[in-house]
Amino acid sequence: MKRVVFAIVVLLFLAACSSGTYNIPKREYQSRVQVLGVVPILVDSRPINYPHSDEVYDLLQLSAQNKHYLLTEQLRAKKGYFDVRALDIPADMTALSLLAGGASYDDSGRPLGYQFDPATVSALTRQNVVDALLVVVFSGEQIEENRRSRTRLESLRTTYSSIQATARVVDRDGQILWELTGADSYMAINLQYPDFDEAHFNRTNQVHVKNISVAGAERYITDDEGGASPEPSRMYAELFAKIVAAISPGLLDSLR
Repeated sequence: MKRVVFAIVVLLFLAACSSGTYNIPKREYQSRVQVLGVVPILVDSRPINYPHSDEVYDLLQLSAQNKHYLLTEQLRAKKGYFDVRALDIPADMTALSLLAGGASYDDSGRPLGYQFDPATVSALTRQNVVDALLVVVFSGEQIEENRRSRTRLESLRTTYSSIQATARVVDRDGQILWELTGADSYMAINLQYPDFDEAHFNRTNQVHVKNISVAGAERYITDDEGGASPEPSRMYAELFAKIVAAISPGLLDSLR
């Protein structure tokens, strides 16, 4: 009996830790999305205040190739859908059409998600015979936030450049069923940081914001990829884990 109670507590804890927001009841989501299509990982190369943004975007686009197949397999393994299908379509052309409506932002600059082109959504769902699409987008953002030093004693609130990831599930009619946006969006790479050490050793209260190097950004993106392990980098592993945990219908979802 104790084991059963413990298992239920663990399940409740995991359910509570899921990320993102459902815009319809989970039970309705289960009934409406039997077949989920996974779009290739998209990159929105929007201008940001970072001198090497083009190089970082190129690295992201290269690393994102075929990653949606891995995400598809992870979703399939959860057995929450009748089928999960990786869409075999060009990421660059898909981004141009699907993201044509642009994105919205909150007051701090966090991305609230893209307005997907209805014609593109309709065509992709119809051609691939799926009920809804999972769309994951990396984008460069300018977000106002408070950063603390390693000692936690100093802080600097200003606008920092970063790479964020958002995700949305959109049905064939264009309705957003689930989303990982705003405060839930995934911080993929901090492209800038406040140099508190420089201010400390110069005995000044003026803290400069510095840019990380392209090599540093590449280490975030690729991590140990290409080595002996077939596993993706930590960036992709963390992002996919958040998505899979959130949109894989499970035992407790029928109670909601």
